[in-house]
Amino acid sequence: MKQIKAEKIITYFSILLFCVIICSPLLQMHIASDTYNLMDLGYFNYPSEYFLKDARLISTLITYLAGYLNLSYPVFIVGMEALAVIIASISIYILYTTIIEKANLHNISLKNILLLMSITIIIFNCMSLEYFLYAECSVMCLSVLLCILAAKIMTGKTKLWYLKSFLLVTIATFCYQGCINIFVTLVVLFLFIDKNKLKTKEILKKILLAGIIFVVSFLINIFAIYIINLIIGAGQQRIAVGGNILYNFSLFFQIMKNIILYVFILNFNLWPNATLIFLTGFTIILLSYSDKAVSKLFQYITLVTIAIILCILPSFFMQKPSIEPRTIMSIGSIVGISFIFLSLLQSDYKILQYIIATIIIGFFVFNTINTIQIFTAHIVTNKIDANIGLAIKYKIEQYEQETGNKITKVAYCRDENHRDYAYGYEKKLDSFTQRAFDNYYCIIEALNYYCDRKFEQTKMDAKIYEENFLGKDWDTYSDEQIVFKNDTMYFCNY
Repeated sequence: MKQIKAEKIITYFSILLFCVIICSPLLQMHIASDTYNLMDLGYFNYPSEYFLKDARLISTLITYLAGYLNLSYPVFIVGMEALAVIIASISIYILYTTIIEKANLHNISLKNILLLMSITIIIFNCMSLEYFLYAECSVMCLSVLLCILAAKIMTGKTKLWYLKSFLLVTIATFCYQGCINIFVTLVVLFLFIDKNKLKTKEILKKILLAGIIFVVSFLINIFAIYIINLIIGAGQQRIAVGGNILYNFSLFFQIMKNIILYVFILNFNLWPNATLIFLTGFTIILLSYSDKAVSKLFQYITLVTIAIILCILPSFFMQKPSIEPRTIMSIGSIVGISFIFLSLLQSDYKILQYIIATIIIGFFVFNTINTIQIFTAHIVTNKIDANIGLAIKYKIEQYEQETGNKITKVAYCRDENHRDYAYGYEKKLDSFTQRAFDNYYCIIEALNYYCDRKFEQTKMDAKIYEENFLGKDWDTYSDEQIVFKNDTMYFCNY
C-alpha cells in the first residue's frame, strides 16, 4: 500500500511539474484581447457586461471576488494562471488513473507511459490551449475537470451516477459552455476501452444518457441566459431563435467549408496543416492490423464521428455561426484519443508497437515544444503591443505639451494591407499572436491601458484620411500613422 501511495504521489507531482513547465511562459502578467476590456471596464462592470449575459456565473463570481478583494490585475491574472495549471494537472491525473483502471494496466510499463503522453495531448491539444490564455483561465480549466469527473462517474459504479454526472456537467456549462463537448466524447472512450465490457445494450444506453445529459445541461444554460438577460434588461445576442436557426442550416455547405478549412486543414495554425486528418488516417491504418480489427475500427470511427458532431452541431444554433478553437476541444482531443487506442492495440506484429511508440513519443515532444512556443509567442506579441502603446503615449504627451490641447477622442482605421499579427511570424497563431492595435474589439481599450487614459471613440475624418492615410502601407509602427487635430487623435494601424 505504501508503494502504491508513493507511486501515485510521484505520478501526480511529475504531471504537475510538466504542467508548470509547459505553461511557464504564461506564469507572468500577460494580456489577451478580452483582458484589455476587463482592465478597461473593471472587475465589476466587465463580468456584468460579458460573463453574466452569457450565464458564465462562476467567472462572474470569481471576477467580482477579485474586485471585492481589490486585487491588482497582475496578481489576479498570474494567480488565475497558477490555479489553471494545478487544475490541468489534476485533470490529467484523473484521466490517467481512470484509463489505467478501465484498461486494467496497474503495473508501470511503456504502455502506461505512452498512455500518459496521450492524455496530456488531450488536455493540451491545439484547440484547448486558449483555456490558458484568458484572465478567467482557471474557470475554463475547471469546466474541463468537471466534465472529466462526470464522464468517470457516468461509466463507473457509483450510486446515483446519472444524477451526479448531470450536476457536474450542468455546473461545467456555467463555468464555460465551449468545452462540455468533451464529456460525451470521454464517456464513449471509457466505455470502449473498459476491460470489464458491458453488454452492447448497456453501452448504447449510457451513451444515449450521456447525450441527453449534454443536451439538457445546455438547454438549462440557454434558459439561464434568457432569464438573466430578461432580469437585467438586455437582449441576448448569442442563441439563434426560430427562423435564424433555419437560415443557419440553409448555409450548411458554406459553414462546413469554413470549418473544414480552418479546423481540419489549417488547424487554426496551431498545429501543422492537416495534422488531425493525417493522424486519424494513420490510426485507422494501424488499427486495421490489430486483433479484432473490425470491432476496433468501428469503435474508433464512431468515437471520432461523435467528437466532431458534438462540436459542429451547436454552432448552427448560434446567432452568428462560427468556430473558435476553444469551442471544439473534443475535435482537438481526437489526436490524444487516437494515441490511446494505439497504445492499447493488441497485435501479432511486433513492429507495430515500435512504430506506435515512436509516433506517440515524437508527437508528445513536438506538442510540448509547440505549446511552449505558442505561449511564448503570445508574450512576445504583448511586448510588441506595449512598445507601440508607449510610443503612442509619448506622442500624445508631446503634442499636449506643445499645443496645450488635451486628447480625449480617438478615431482609427487600417492601412492598405493591414496585418493582424506581428512581422517576424510566418503565420498568425490565432488569438495568441493577434495584435491588440489591429483588433477592433480592443483597440480603444489597449490605448486606454498603455496611455492611462479613458478615450472616447469617434469617427475617422474623411479629409484627414485622404490626406494622410489613403493608399499608405506600413509594415511597422511609424509616427506618420498618427495625426492630431484639436482634442482628437487619428490613428491608422499598419
